[in-house]
Amino acid sequence: MNDRPRFLGPSDRMGTFTVDAGSMGTGRRTWEPFIDTWNDRMGDLYPLPEFSTSTLDGFQGTMRSVALRDTAVNELWGSSPLSTRAVGAHEHDHVRLYFVLRGAMTLREPHDQGGDARVSAGTYFAHHVVTENHFHTTPEIGSRIFIFPGDALRSLVAGKPRAGRATSPAAQILMAHTSMVQRTVGDLGPAAAHAARNALLELAKGLLLDHFDDREPAFTPALARAARDLADARLTDADLSPAAVAAHLHVSLRTLQRAFASLDESFSAYIRRRRLEEAAAALTAPGSRLTVSEAAARWHFTDSSHFIRAFKKRYQATPAQFARRPTA
Repeated sequence: MNDRPRFLGPSDRMGTFTVDAGSMGTGRRTWEPFIDTWNDRMGDLYPLPEFSTSTLDGFQGTMRSVALRDTAVNELWGSSPLSTRAVGAHEHDHVRLYFVLRGAMTLREPHDQGGDARVSAGTYFAHHVVTENHFHTTPEIGSRIFIFPGDALRSLVAGKPRAGRATSPAAQILMAHTSMVQRTVGDLGPAAAHAARNALLELAKGLLLDHFDDREPAFTPALARAARDLADARLTDADLSPAAVAAHLHVSLRTLQRAFASLDESFSAYIRRRRLEEAAAALTAPGSRLTVSEAAARWHFTDSSHFIRAFKKRYQATPAQFARRPTA
């Protein structure tokens, strides 16, 4: 008896489904359930090509799909190559946006490309899909593949596929929003899911045009997330500041501040809190010999006195007292 759920209408195309070769076994036991679930949920809109026997039999990795009505994001991390052997005769009208995070992916003669398209780590490629094309990946592959309805983005890529760096400001903002959607999709109601889908579209447009309308409501949560991600990666950088992050993301400082206006803390307060959290973790790490003055310098407080005051305000203890607390 087949107990897989049936998704009958656009309003049901919501949520996430995952396959994991680490927990579900390798090969067909992992790959075919994903294909079956995709065909149940999204196959009428976006039919899959036929995958090679080596892909089906040897798949090792994870595949996670987030579906939002007529839009989907598939995230793949694999340690075996993927390839197609047949693409079928389906007519398509959608836009695919490939972000490659590890390894490389080669698309065989995508529509309007005039030759193969190789998408290597740290880059993206977007094109209008009219007929399916073959593809293959390197054995180690990490990617996010976005699928958008044709009428939403067709005019931006039809006849002119787009490629660029995944580290661009526009790319970082889109990826930050995507991570938020992946984390929260299971808790989204219909209205919130519709808003998340629209935000993905607006941010993809911003990527392809290399310009965002910073008055667009969908822009601000993604901008705030991208700013926090950037700050988290640079907490020990001496030049980390709201102005520096705004410049990196190609927005004005005022725009960045506006993105945090409705949140619980300003961006400056976020940076200060995260630096204190990292300092607290380092002071209590097993075998740590970090001194208070060294912690103050590493996380760029003005001096030890300033660091101690800020630390005590947050943790109700001085750094030295906090470091002596027994760990659980």
